[in-house]
Amino acid sequence: MTRTLRIAVADDEPDVRDYFRVMLPRLGHLVVAIAENGRQLVEQCTSQKPDLIIADVRMPELDGDVAVQQICQSQPTPFILVSAYSKPILLDGCQTVGHAYLTKPVKRDDLEDAIALVCPDHPARENSQKNP
Repeated sequence: MTRTLRIAVADDEPDVRDYFRVMLPRLGHLVVAIAENGRQLVEQCTSQKPDLIIADVRMPELDGDVAVQQICQSQPTPFILVSAYSKPILLDGCQTVGHAYLTKPVKRDDLEDAIALVCPDHPARENSQKNP
């Protein structure tokens, strides 16, 4: 049985937010929060307490990597950082939770693999439904 994850997403680009809004339910997950910047992400994660966070690294008001660090201080949560840059970012104080780094544009298979990596109790992508 596939475990449905409650996922919070943050990206300042509307097209990227829409991609995750559509793709994650196709992978069997529930998007519980969508933020345009890191401040919104922190607020929404405080109230929604997601199972996983997917955040763009560079955003207005508060970068995603900084927002994730703040969230992990009070509620350690697995996360996936997304960026147009190819060099992974290391976050202090977040080593106790699963984490991954994806480069834009994010491909479906890479997203599934990253989710399986950071949420190991979630079945690998071979077991998930395949929708275009």
